[in-house]
Amino acid sequence: MSAVVRLVAGVLALYGAALPAIAAPSAEVMMQLSRVVLKVSALGDDDQFSVGSAVVIGPDTALTNCHVTRHAHTIVLSRGLARHAVVGERADTSRDLCLLRTAEALPYPAAELRPAGTLVPGERVIAHGYSGGIEPQFARGVVLDLHGAGGSHIIQTTAGFKRGASGGGLFDEAGRLVGLTTFLTSAQRTEYFAVPADWADRLRERPEQPPKPLTGEAFWAQREDHQPHFMRLLEPLAQADWPRVMQLADNWMQEEPHVAAAALMCARAAHALQQTELSARCITRAINIAGKDEIELRRIAGWALEAGREDARVAAAAALARLGAAIPAR
Repeated sequence: MSAVVRLVAGVLALYGAALPAIAAPSAEVMMQLSRVVLKVSALGDDDQFSVGSAVVIGPDTALTNCHVTRHAHTIVLSRGLARHAVVGERADTSRDLCLLRTAEALPYPAAELRPAGTLVPGERVIAHGYSGGIEPQFARGVVLDLHGAGGSHIIQTTAGFKRGASGGGLFDEAGRLVGLTTFLTSAQRTEYFAVPADWADRLRERPEQPPKPLTGEAFWAQREDHQPHFMRLLEPLAQADWPRVMQLADNWMQEEPHVAAAALMCARAAHALQQTELSARCITRAINIAGKDEIELRRIAGWALEAGREDARVAAAAALARLGAAIPAR
């Protein structure tokens, strides 16, 4: 069994799911995706040039990552020999999302959007973009985790992508857009992340301007102490550095006391460090904070099942049962 398969199997066991066979998407879905994902060419001053991908989400609009176009005063969308000039841009550089508008209607269908919070870890997804900025490519994988952020969830996936695929789409098996393939990290192994496509809803409220160089940094590109807490934990978790995980979890709980994932991370670290009472307090806190959040409750129940913490599993399962949600099996 490969390292990637072991990783996926471990995550699915954590959530009480079975390891799916990652089948190829149907020809119909592949054709659908090939028509909604376009190549982005962005030209700035001093011959700065970058390429990436974008996903059509409206009659004359496409969604991409701002780091693809941030230096550009000229942006062109293309598919094959067809070229479409971008005349307007709505930008949220912090979330790394830019909405591009073309001068004329695009001759492509718009992707249907699906909220990232409706995904389930273990669910199969497809990444599609212009990897390396040259040819469109497909990559199959599953959802590994969902990290709460900005009213939605950043998606961690095994559907790999390369530089140049930024702004490409992450789709469910029905071809619905759930995220944009945005960044990857190397914490012992390569981790792939997509920002949620439903962040575009707030983006539409921003003023539109002609393409021009943008200011500000994406959340994932900032220095470590300004990145989201889940990103700061990737390296120590990969190394099983539990004292460091505990330190970071404590900081997270202080900075964001109403985040269930922070309390769960405290419980995990305390359990690994054999601090039983602290682990119990943190898991109780995590369940109380989670409330009706099915994603967080499922994460808690899954970890408790894997760790052999029957008390925590029962408590989280009871909370899930009250929501009418499926419960990880024993």
